[in-house]
Amino acid sequence: MNAQGVVISDYSSYFPDPISIKENTRVVISHCDLEYPGWVWVIADGGAAGWAPQQIFIADNVNEVICTEDYTARELSVSSSEKINVIKSLNGWYWVTNASGESGWVPEDCVVLI
Repeated sequence: MNAQGVVISDYSSYFPDPISIKENTRVVISHCDLEYPGWVWVIADGGAAGWAPQQIFIADNVNEVICTEDYTARELSVSSSEKINVIKSLNGWYWVTNASGESGWVPEDCVVLI
């Protein structure tokens, strides 16, 4: 994708310590997100947990999966009228970069593409 966007409503990250998962890492899936289908709550060794897109996992055991790419659940806090670069869209969220070079996930309904 790679498009320009403008934030139409403020968004603040709810997760100050987001989970990061390296490719080929095994994690446990706990449950699915009802508000944003396609996102699953995952728990890594050591107890780190967070939301991740189900598309980046392959099944390993009953509730264990292996991550197929490096991933971070970092959300980006944004303000209305802020211009951003939209890198990709996934399950109702955009991965974006702001003017300061910070990257993270933002809900699609907070952004309009221009």
